Amino acid sequence: MRVHRVLLALLLSALPLAIAASARADAVVVVQLKDAGGHPANGTVTLTSPSGGAARSCRAQGGRCQIASVPGGRYVVTVAPAQGAAPPATSAMIPPNGTATLIVRTGR
Repeated sequence: MRVHRVLLALLLSALPLAIAASARADAVVVVQLKDAGGHPANGTVTLTSPSGGAARSCRAQGGRCQIASVPGGRYVVTVAPAQGAAPPATSAMIPPNGTATLIVRTGR
């Protein structure tokens, strides 16, 4: 009986750590890169946090790529298209966890 109590106490003491770890889970950003006509485009999409930290990028091939482990918050989104001019930077709000789809258009 004492062993059961010790095990239960250990499990209950680990519960806040498990909850905290799940609360810090980051988002996966699925990027759809499209040209001015709405067709899939190739290029690099970069998310930069105004509050600092590492920029996160992916290279879209066939108009799609994804960026894993993105902490939630507001980001500046820049595009370096494989062809054509780069559009002006935009901003996006990424949720603290789950999957976010970001549809980005290249310049003309």
